[in-house]
Amino acid sequence: MINLNPSQTAENIELNRLLEKLNQEFLDLYTLHRQMVEQESLVLTALYLEKLGHLQLELLQKQTEAARLKMKAEMIQSAINRDEPVNLPAIEATIEMRLLELYARIAEHSVALDDAKKILSALLSEEDTLKLRDTYRLLCKRLHPDLHPNQSDHEKELFLKVQAAYDLKRLDLLQEILLALEEPDESKRMVSTVDQKRERVDRLQQQIGHLRSKIEKLKNSFPFDMADLIHDEDHLRQRRQEIRHEIGTCEEKIRIYQDRIAIMIG
Repeated sequence: MINLNPSQTAENIELNRLLEKLNQEFLDLYTLHRQMVEQESLVLTALYLEKLGHLQLELLQKQTEAARLKMKAEMIQSAINRDEPVNLPAIEATIEMRLLELYARIAEHSVALDDAKKILSALLSEEDTLKLRDTYRLLCKRLHPDLHPNQSDHEKELFLKVQAAYDLKRLDLLQEILLALEEPDESKRMVSTVDQKRERVDRLQQQIGHLRSKIEKLKNSFPFDMADLIHDEDHLRQRRQEIRHEIGTCEEKIRIYQDRIAIMIG
């Protein structure tokens, strides 16, 4: 039987304490996950591209050119073996079609480099970044539906606006929403029964476990797995040398294919 007016029993007191703890833990993990996805991921990617992106783009371009010349040499040789005229325009058109995916990757990488410059040039100051995070956390504490299951439609809509403002790094909008926010009606938000509190505890524990899993997965994926490399000049220097060596290898292949083609069509 559900107790609609639970007294201050030991179980009820423990549930209140546990709910407070889980609310804080959920809030911390939720804001951390959002910060990683919406802020840190973009900045780390931009820094990675700034430090290595231009060399990687050059390598991709050289690899694509080497692949193009290899295909061209093979197709010319095939025509010669069949004792057919070498139709260079047709060969070039066929190669262009086959390499569309690589050309698209080059274009995407170029756009990513441009985006990285814009992101790094538009970074908030450290002080404003902290204000953005803290203001967002306060608003999540007041408006997140998982912490306030009985919130109104207006509050749900307001939380969506908070999410959008945070994604756009609009500290001014977040501050306006916080200032305009009415004091919460605790009587509406109160979980009044022991059964409801147990249900909230179970749901929050599941959500916390899910958030921990997502955060751990993020930490082991790009660009977070490159965080140490980005800030380690010795590793960066070594990686640049490796990429330049790969570029040199591609350039040698390009020269070989160019000489072979010149001989075959000469």
